[in-house]
Amino acid sequence: MLQSIIHGKLPSSVWNSEDVVTSSIIGGFQYLSDPLYIVQALCGSVDLEGNSLDFTKPIKIVQYKFWPSLKQCEPDVVIVLVDENAGVHIVGVEAKYTSPKSSEEDETVDFEERKTWQRDQLSRELEDLNHSDTSKKLSIDEKDIISRQLIYLTNDTILPEEDILSGVRHSQAINNNIYWLTWASFYEAACLEPKTKQDEIILAQIQEVCNRKNLARFHGWGKLPMVLPYEGFYFSNPKFTWPEKELTAINWRYNHEELSK
Repeated sequence: MLQSIIHGKLPSSVWNSEDVVTSSIIGGFQYLSDPLYIVQALCGSVDLEGNSLDFTKPIKIVQYKFWPSLKQCEPDVVIVLVDENAGVHIVGVEAKYTSPKSSEEDETVDFEERKTWQRDQLSRELEDLNHSDTSKKLSIDEKDIISRQLIYLTNDTILPEEDILSGVRHSQAINNNIYWLTWASFYEAACLEPKTKQDEIILAQIQEVCNRKNLARFHGWGKLPMVLPYEGFYFSNPKFTWPEKELTAINWRYNHEELSK
């Protein structure tokens, strides 16, 4: 699948499929030699208060469950991370590429009467991640679980606050830890130093897929300072620094005739 995206061989009918993007990018991380790559990506997530996702202990084992069928939903990925003390962190990922949430809360219907398709998608996923049926399905002992969180993975440039607020507002879960993550975080994690030759190959392919899908974050006009007309400008850490001295006005000439000011 990675190669078909990189070389543009996918038919147009599946080119923008979220399942294809998810399996190609997140799926690539499961073949890397060290959990640090996926941890780096996931820790780019932020909640509504601007707090970053964090794991208190180093992660040693990572397991991926793609499209597990839970009680009310089927998240794109459930990632199970085990730390050095055998503590378990359950991270559900709802990935969006071009489409919105599959369902919104229908408040015109009494809550007890609402069907699955009348519930907010993120609310359902929050509830399922916190349900004991999910830990049983994943063969995890409840007493080993340290944290549970849902990541809303989108290609937005700013936090989709209303989507997340709606999910939290209508959730019946005890724990409503929900974070937002941009796809570009996976590209940045794929740019980390490879630990093995196999890592180098896989990371390069993930980067290529992100580039093909326009999921690499923009970091500024790297070559722009080379063409700026005044040498007092310079470029540092993708920010322009203006010259301290006032610029001298230039009288431009066109066809050897001075233009009127």
